[in-house]
Amino acid sequence: MEGIDCATKLTTSTAQALNNVGILSVGRYLGRDSWKGLTLDEVNAIHVAGMSIFLIWELNPTKASYFSYDKGLSDAKQAVAEAEYLGAPSGVAIYFTVDYDAQSGDMASILDYFHGVKDGLGGNYLMGVYGSYAVMQVVNADRYFQTYAWSGVKQAPNHIYQYQNDVKLAGIAVDKDYVNEDAGLWKGKSDVLDAAVLLFTKEDYWAGADVAAKNGNCAMFIRPADLSVPNDAMSAKKLIVVGGSTTGHPNEVLLSGKEKYDTAAAVEKYLG
Repeated sequence: MEGIDCATKLTTSTAQALNNVGILSVGRYLGRDSWKGLTLDEVNAIHVAGMSIFLIWELNPTKASYFSYDKGLSDAKQAVAEAEYLGAPSGVAIYFTVDYDAQSGDMASILDYFHGVKDGLGGNYLMGVYGSYAVMQVVNADRYFQTYAWSGVKQAPNHIYQYQNDVKLAGIAVDKDYVNEDAGLWKGKSDVLDAAVLLFTKEDYWAGADVAAKNGNCAMFIRPADLSVPNDAMSAKKLIVVGGSTTGHPNEVLLSGKEKYDTAAAVEKYLG
């Protein structure tokens, strides 16, 4: 989906203007005392306009000396306090930024920082990382937000991809992003999916794509390594599970079997 991130506090009218030009997700900064911090009124305005939110934490991470385990721990605890103040549900992502052209010699400090972040989050929120291709390659995070800046032509697997900086959209200075459904978004009640497809392995992608197409090209999710079910999938009105086991969803369709051929047969029968 098309998204943006910005430092500007949005109002009801500016949020709606962004949605009117096709924006479906907005990245905003945590920190109620900051000039660019997300507010309670703004959360409501974004959700009422029909858009989701991805949360960003950033103080001044623009050089290697910023990063350490203790700083990551401190940043995470502050970010959690801000997210809880706003009412962000447990399980959404908070993206912590590496906002400069990090070099190989900086990565040890950056890794220490994200170890601190993970400990500070305590499993309440997904750990997201924002940065260049090099940073995406090094940090083991729950969610990835890659910027084209400092990345050359390389693109790592990511959940959000920032592809253009410093443009005006609906009269607001923004960075433009491609945002995936599984980016750990904070969605309003109007954003609940009618249907979602959950894949237990990447090998079932093409079968899952056919199932998604049958359901109006609905969202697809791949179950993460920790075997949790993404919040957006679990909150969908209907969940179709391909190649796995039951999730406990109240309106679940299970297309699976003892081996991949049984799954293929179940999918074929479902597709008719």
